[in-house]
Amino acid sequence: MTDHVVLCTLCAQQGKTCCVETDIFVTMEDVRRIFHFTTKHDFYEFRRCSTEAYRDQSDDPQWDRQVFRPDGTRRVVKRESSGRCLFLSTTGCTLPLAVRPLVCRLHPHLYNAQGFYSDLAPECPVHLLPPGRHLEQTIQGFCQGEAEHWHHQLYQEIMEKGDLS
Repeated sequence: MTDHVVLCTLCAQQGKTCCVETDIFVTMEDVRRIFHFTTKHDFYEFRRCSTEAYRDQSDDPQWDRQVFRPDGTRRVVKRESSGRCLFLSTTGCTLPLAVRPLVCRLHPHLYNAQGFYSDLAPECPVHLLPPGRHLEQTIQGFCQGEAEHWHHQLYQEIMEKGDLS
């Protein structure tokens, strides 16, 4: 069993995870990657933010301009009636790492167009990590260089013309 599975399993045992009752934004390129893997078209929808705090993007005007449509909605993965992401199974995400939405690959790191913040998403239970382990060591496929690549890719993808449709 990998450290990634251990951390995610421990998190899931605590209750709500990042894959439950969370709006997972997808770029049009995320949509294309997921479609090519699943051959399904109906896995996303346009929805308003679940929390007003998320809607406040004053620290990231680029995100605000490029992700939100004029009516305040944005493209997100649909959820099951239980609130779980459509791609969440009892063993974790059913999508390979290279197909997952970029925001999922970057989670729990917080960022804006300029780069990463020093803080992590507050809901990530880093206190559950084994002694002496750091978050980056416990997330599948995660290293700082890869995260920087995904961050750059995410902002390139949201800048694509027509991404709001």
